[in-house]
Amino acid sequence: MRAGQIMHRITFQKPTITRNAKQENITTYSNFITVWAAIDWESGRRFLEAKQLNSEVQGVIRIRYRSGILPEWRIKYKDRYFQILSIADIKELNREIQLNVKEAQD
Repeated sequence: MRAGQIMHRITFQKPTITRNAKQENITTYSNFITVWAAIDWESGRRFLEAKQLNSEVQGVIRIRYRSGILPEWRIKYKDRYFQILSIADIKELNREIQLNVKEAQD
């Protein structure tokens, strides 16, 4: 991965489960680390679910190798949030990680 390709700043956020006053589980996210990344948008689609029109964008985010990233985390990019679908160590060389992600909007 060349330095010119990684021009976007993304933040990995870790989930924390807390309880509200009604003793219901609430998931909140806290920033863990901010890194440079390359982002490639692969597809977008619109779909009708439960009588609501939704859109979904999928893509690939590539970063320099970093151990410890988990699929239950999410990624913040500007004012958008992405769910991590899969994590791959490219060629198992510990140099680059590819994250397949999905953004869902209401």
